[in-house]
Amino acid sequence: MEYKVLICDDEPLEREVLSLIIERSGLPFKTVGEAKNGFDAVEKAERLKPDVVLMDIKMPGKDGLKASEEIKNLLPNTKIIIITAYDEFGFVKEALKIGSVDYLLKPIRPEEFVAVLKKLITLFEKEKSSIKREEELKKTIKKAEKMIKAGILASLIMGEVKTEEEINILKMQAQLLDISSLPNSILVIEPNLDESQPMAEYERYEILKILEDLIKGNDEVFLLNLGESIIIGINNKKTNPLELASLIQRSIDEKTEILVTISIAENNEGFVNKKIFEEAKSNAQLGRFFLGGKIITNEEMEELLKNCEEVDSEKEDKLLDYITLANHHEAVKVFEEIISDLMIKSKGSILYCQTRLAEIMLLIWRTVRQLGWIDNKNSHLYFSYLKKLSKAQSLSALTLCGKNFLNDIFSFNIKFKENNSIVNQVVKYINENYDKDLKLKDITKMIFVNTEYFSRLFKKEVGCTYAEYLTRVRIESARKYLSNPSFSVADVAKKVGYQDPNYFSKVFKKVVGITPTEYRKNIGIIENE
Repeated sequence: MEYKVLICDDEPLEREVLSLIIERSGLPFKTVGEAKNGFDAVEKAERLKPDVVLMDIKMPGKDGLKASEEIKNLLPNTKIIIITAYDEFGFVKEALKIGSVDYLLKPIRPEEFVAVLKKLITLFEKEKSSIKREEELKKTIKKAEKMIKAGILASLIMGEVKTEEEINILKMQAQLLDISSLPNSILVIEPNLDESQPMAEYERYEILKILEDLIKGNDEVFLLNLGESIIIGINNKKTNPLELASLIQRSIDEKTEILVTISIAENNEGFVNKKIFEEAKSNAQLGRFFLGGKIITNEEMEELLKNCEEVDSEKEDKLLDYITLANHHEAVKVFEEIISDLMIKSKGSILYCQTRLAEIMLLIWRTVRQLGWIDNKNSHLYFSYLKKLSKAQSLSALTLCGKNFLNDIFSFNIKFKENNSIVNQVVKYINENYDKDLKLKDITKMIFVNTEYFSRLFKKEVGCTYAEYLTRVRIESARKYLSNPSFSVADVAKKVGYQDPNYFSKVFKKVVGITPTEYRKNIGIIENE
């Protein structure tokens, strides 16, 4: 490759000498033009686009400094070599400020000029190498784009980003993908699937692929497959959330027979966070049961709940008081009165009653969680009753659903009282400390109980051995951590109490049926090559 040179000097003899030295140097440079003043230099530089400009400072009309500045603005990558006399050395500093890479003193000695040309070759080669590395890095990053974006979104919605420094790290990750801003809005997509059916997982994957195809090419959209929900993060200044949600629904309707409920939540004062996500997920789940196949915004859900006439607040408070006091009989009695009042006030609107009862059941659920009757592993019960509630289409069906819900809630209270024993304490300890080295002998030593006796008691009350329960808790927690691409398999292993990642992988495969890496592929965290 030959580098193009433009020579700018008001002395014809100087131009001729410089051109001759270039020609005889044997270096890959070629004179493509000559200019006799600053105006001529700028005009020819714009037309010829030289790689190198040799610029005399003192020229009539527009001087070399002004011409150099204009050329650098037009051609930022062009290298400018300043030519000056000894008494003009003060101009060199100014020239270097505007981007000149070197200078030559008059009278120019051929060997010095050739040395400068050789330095230019080294500079060009370094730039080429840098550009090549940058392109290779971009290709590598592009391959990992899906994981990087999923990791950014997961970090935001799981509450792992709390400081300005952590936000800046996520911004830097986004900038590597040429994304200028983090998402301030999310779409929580809940497919209306029957999880008990064997095809449910396949249908969920089918929806995920439709979404991936739909957002392909839109760098500003973040996608995360998170268990039963699929999360999309966007910036609402660049992508309209409602328009995107409508497009998603149309695409899924055209290609499948699956209904999806989409909840939209926005944070116009910052980025999406755990609170925004939990509100959107809650709205999506409620909407899935009562408004299946709709697009729901937070404002619409608030309006729906606000439009439902308030149940007598005294009765609602009384219900929660009876539950707190573990008065089963009176709690059921007040609950039946509330259902009856709802039917009368709504003039028989089943949807109205279902929505308000879902809200009251959530209050009950939160209350008993605070009382310690239940924990996270029982959350499936609440959602199963939401399903039952959505199918109740009469006063008697609503009443029966509500009474059964309360009966199950109070059964937890009975177990809580009966089993608030040594086994319960150990179970609670495992749930809170599964990331530690929990040997059975150490546990029984702490509670002053014979190991063999405790093993029999634990299996009788819990239904499995101590080791099986500890493994189950660890693997369930591992599945949640694996849905966050920010954590490697080794990181997840340590977080759930396994110091050896290989042993963790073997245990995970034994329990789940597939390795952690395969599990991530199934939920769309790692791309299949």
